[in-house]
Amino acid sequence: SLIAAEAGARKVYCIEGSSLADMTKEIVKKNGKDGTIQVLNMLAEDVKLPEGGCDIIVSEWMGYFLLYENMLKPVLEFRDRWLNPGGLIFPSKVRLLGALYSDADFWKERMDYWDNLYGYDFSSIKNMVIREQFQWPERQHLLPEGLITTTQVLASIDVYEATPETLRDIRSPFDVRATRTGNAHGAAFWFDATLEASASVTLDTGPEAGYNHWSQVIWYFDAPLELRRGQRPQGYFNMVTQEKGTIDVEFYLTFPQRVYKMATDQNPDTIYQDLHERLVWERNFALRELSADHRWPKTESSSADEASPSLERLLECLLERVDQWIEGKGTRRRVSALMVLFLFGMITARCQAGRKAKAD
Repeated sequence: SLIAAEAGARKVYCIEGSSLADMTKEIVKKNGKDGTIQVLNMLAEDVKLPEGGCDIIVSEWMGYFLLYENMLKPVLEFRDRWLNPGGLIFPSKVRLLGALYSDADFWKERMDYWDNLYGYDFSSIKNMVIREQFQWPERQHLLPEGLITTTQVLASIDVYEATPETLRDIRSPFDVRATRTGNAHGAAFWFDATLEASASVTLDTGPEAGYNHWSQVIWYFDAPLELRRGQRPQGYFNMVTQEKGTIDVEFYLTFPQRVYKMATDQNPDTIYQDLHERLVWERNFALRELSADHRWPKTESSSADEASPSLERLLECLLERVDQWIEGKGTRRRVSALMVLFLFGMITARCQAGRKAKAD
């Protein structure tokens, strides 16, 4: 709203349905825009614009898995009621995308971990872990090097033309090509959003775009899927929105082997973000900062499809940088901050709790 007012809008209606509306009014006033911006403390469905219409709609309705927050429907209804002919909508186009993802390091930490737990064989628990932790899609900050196939556009939504009916049942074939030989450990999903006017800008939330608010969604397989470079995994993807607003998601691979995943009654509260995700992102952030000019030595335990470095390898790099700092080659503040970040990631990983049952 502040940016719109700064850009020259004669009148801006800021719709805020939560108790933050009062704070928003205070911020607007402090920035001298209370004469232009009117804060409406209500849901978009209940708004009645005093002037009868608007020329531009700006809404950040996108959620995890693009539609999990189920906020596009109110935007479409608002568009039909209030957008003047020839008006603009931002974003105007969104796409849901998917690819297969490889992360041997993750698999080792979450699954192979049970083969030798304090010297004991707990491998019998693996099937239970798979049922409880791999049944649902989860939010992760994924790394671009983990992508093991090309990307598939699963849905393309024109916000000018879309209707609630067209969003209710999204179905798409899944047909990608393996870009290297290795194991796929799950299917990754993200979206991009395009803002079009005299110029076009695209918000990309994929792994190659780096850290972002939405991160990505990963749906882990029950077992690694072996792929050869050039192979074409095929299947389908379905996303159905129920009348009550929850979403059922289905992912099915028919080639090179059968993989079937289904999750029902999904919403923002069911998207799982365990503490492992925090560790994965934090340690890779630290790695990128620490190893800007550092070449990783290949070790016997390194694998071709390893998407994130081991704690041991990161620790080696960290200690090397600490030695450089002691010798006056680095900066104390940078190393100290990254040391805290790294240790926090280790602690949160060690404190990782099991997934709560959906009923919780």
